[in-house]
Amino acid sequence: IKLNTKIESVRPSQGGERYWEVVYRCLNTNSTTNAFFDGILVCNGHYSKPLYPKIPGKEKFVGTMIHSHDYRDSQHFKGENVVILGAAASGTDIAVEISKDVNQVYLAHNGPFLPSKLPANVAQIRGISE
Repeated sequence: IKLNTKIESVRPSQGGERYWEVVYRCLNTNSTTNAFFDGILVCNGHYSKPLYPKIPGKEKFVGTMIHSHDYRDSQHFKGENVVILGAAASGTDIAVEISKDVNQVYLAHNGPFLPSKLPANVAQIRGISE
């Protein structure tokens, strides 16, 4: 990890070898460096600020309610029935992961049902209501 650094470019290798060329600039010295890597992770914080949907009656719910941004592991939900609202990347990933420790997962969304095979205890349902 390099702090105070700006990525100037990332591109696949030009030769027959499989690597990535990264050009970065140190913001303290303004010097530029070329470096070569086997893999690249893009961690741009796309999901760093959680958005909460407006759900009528959610203040009446007495169970645990967290945003995917704050999810870390399935142990807190062991043996529970869990509703996951939204079947985009985070919702689907969490549904599959959490299914190994919970009783039942309801993946609630209003889009087309996912065609991929899900664990036996994951059921896709339409959105939730009060």
